[in-house]
Amino acid sequence: RSLQFLYFIGTRHEMDTVKDQGGWGNLWLRPWPGAAPVVPNVRDTGKNPCQPPPQWEKVTPRQPGGVDKSVRQQPGPRTKFSSVVYDGKLIIFGGGYEHSFHSDLYEYTFEAEEWRCVQRDTSVLPCGPSKRRSHKAVVWGKEMVVFGGRTQYGRKNDIHLLNLETYTWTKRVAREGAPVPVERAAHTACIWGDEMVVFGGDKAEESQMFLQDLWCYNCKTDTWREVLGKGDVPSGRLGHVCGMRDDTMYLFGGYNGSALNDMYACDLVTGRWRRIMYDCAVRPASFIAMVEEKGALEEVVTVPKKPEASTTPSTSPITVEGPLHKNGTKALLMWGGVFTDICSYSDTLYRFNCETEEFEVIKTSGEKPCERLGHTMVGVGGRKLLLFGGSDRKYFNDIYTIDLKQPSLKEYMRHWIKTLNVPYRQQQVFKHDPYSTQPPAASVKKKAPPFLFKFLT
Repeated sequence: RSLQFLYFIGTRHEMDTVKDQGGWGNLWLRPWPGAAPVVPNVRDTGKNPCQPPPQWEKVTPRQPGGVDKSVRQQPGPRTKFSSVVYDGKLIIFGGGYEHSFHSDLYEYTFEAEEWRCVQRDTSVLPCGPSKRRSHKAVVWGKEMVVFGGRTQYGRKNDIHLLNLETYTWTKRVAREGAPVPVERAAHTACIWGDEMVVFGGDKAEESQMFLQDLWCYNCKTDTWREVLGKGDVPSGRLGHVCGMRDDTMYLFGGYNGSALNDMYACDLVTGRWRRIMYDCAVRPASFIAMVEEKGALEEVVTVPKKPEASTTPSTSPITVEGPLHKNGTKALLMWGGVFTDICSYSDTLYRFNCETEEFEVIKTSGEKPCERLGHTMVGVGGRKLLLFGGSDRKYFNDIYTIDLKQPSLKEYMRHWIKTLNVPYRQQQVFKHDPYSTQPPAASVKKKAPPFLFKFLT
């Protein structure tokens, strides 16, 4: 379709206040006579070819002031570290570089874009975890809970808590004789209420024993319980990712001799697994990064769990209405990972809709990060993501961000005009009543904003 012109409709008051409100009234596209109206749908994210794709941007951290300059404030290149977000900060612990292991602790402030070294790699803390990689960490209240991982002496199944206000470590030990999971690395961990949920990983490097057990660690009582899986339980694997939506844990990908791209959901209340079938061509990958995309989070609802089956009749049965723990997750975003043993990497950004249980590919542009595995990707606020670290054949400590929010009307129209290659010339807008018969005064003549154009046919 050939477009004839684009024009502005608005009152004098709208024209006067347009700059303060950040908009320019009503925009209309007028086609040739007889053609159907063409109105772009700016809310159709990722499906409209005229919509500008989200752009990656590389971030150069600032040098913090008032710190010991003899101590390196920015973490060195690393992979397979743990990361959590707390109080506007990204907190990373451990990881590895080539054949070495780390036990250092860093925090990155999103707003200031500054790194700060909290704990040096040479620090020896009696209650702190040893140097490790392929471990996992979650946030529980004001604590970061670290579990498992691989050290130079083998796998671990220990629990360490870091107070995120004072940065002090404590070690938790289960009572003697209580059930505990076996040592493991490259597993997953999610927080579900007061429990950390752990699935899979590998037990020993020599035998490549892939685990498929599901455990819950109660952070209040320091006790473990194994959840016996029902239904379609995933095969054993390592390097997979998981995300939580209310009482459901979603699990994707991993490696068990070959890269996987299967998707599973587990109801943590009943322990029942089910496999999710989808149509999108998602590349198999392990050591991919996943982040939960949050929606409008309502007040957290806590209700009693379903009672265990008992032979004794109950006079007051408990019913469950709604989720036990509501976290407001709408979708899961995934990027990166390795495909095969020959180091074929992925740089595609996927979005899994938790409501429709379908994947979609998000097209991106800008200064894209190179392909990698063992990195982290976290939400910064709104729909902005931050990516750090990882490795391919090299090791990285770079930071990239991408904002997935829908573009403004101004950005949309600029990209729309550029995409269609429509010739245009800039017009002038007069600050006066458009229905007045008097010509406007020259003193109030203003140039139109860059996106108000007259289309030439």
